Amino acid sequence: MRKGSALVIAGFILVISAVIIPIAADSGNFIFTMTVFVLGIVLIWLGRFERNPVSIERVVLIALLSALSTAGRILFFGIPSVQPSSFIIIVTGIAFGPEMGLMTGVVTAVASNLILGQGPWTPWQIFIWGSMGYAAGLCSGIFLKNKLLRVVYGFVWGFIFGWVMNLWFIVGYSPEISGKAFLAAGMASFYLDAAHAITNAVLLLLAGDRLIRAFHRIAVKYGLKGACEYVYFNR
Repeated sequence: MRKGSALVIAGFILVISAVIIPIAADSGNFIFTMTVFVLGIVLIWLGRFERNPVSIERVVLIALLSALSTAGRILFFGIPSVQPSSFIIIVTGIAFGPEMGLMTGVVTAVASNLILGQGPWTPWQIFIWGSMGYAAGLCSGIFLKNKLLRVVYGFVWGFIFGWVMNLWFIVGYSPEISGKAFLAAGMASFYLDAAHAITNAVLLLLAGDRLIRAFHRIAVKYGLKGACEYVYFNR
């Protein structure tokens, strides 16, 4: 059995288990259940990536871009939620496509937490950063033509990131799992989420075009993507 197929199957097993086992056992361990569910989704993603041909150039680029994103998070760790990691992940998705954005987000979460600390929050960060990069890649055709939408996308995902992490905290530590608890967590984290959102928006506004051009030059040089978007930026 191919490695990619095995990962997809394992992912589906985890997702199904996360739904069925708590119901059968009448378990209230929501943090374990939801973490297993998220891990299942991540394995399905990784399996789909493995099933597609992966060139050495693509692997090297994922490593380099993830290292850049990881370094940005670590260097700015002293300023909560103000770091360029999400910006780099979004631009990677736009320039190189959904799979590259996904893998850069996944590796960023794992690699940066090797320094900052692994924990039950890591799968959630893998999930949300991977989603951020993948969705950016899916919308790349729109974002390459509309700078404002890129900026809005980065701003909105700053808040989505915070809300997903709030959800992890609520299901793991809150005595009450409800909309009221989620709202209270959102209000408490508003300033951090706003800082993340504003950082994404400012970087995409001021440096987005320049970095996308640079990434497209690399993509065209190594045959990783067609040159149509690159031509758009140089007409």
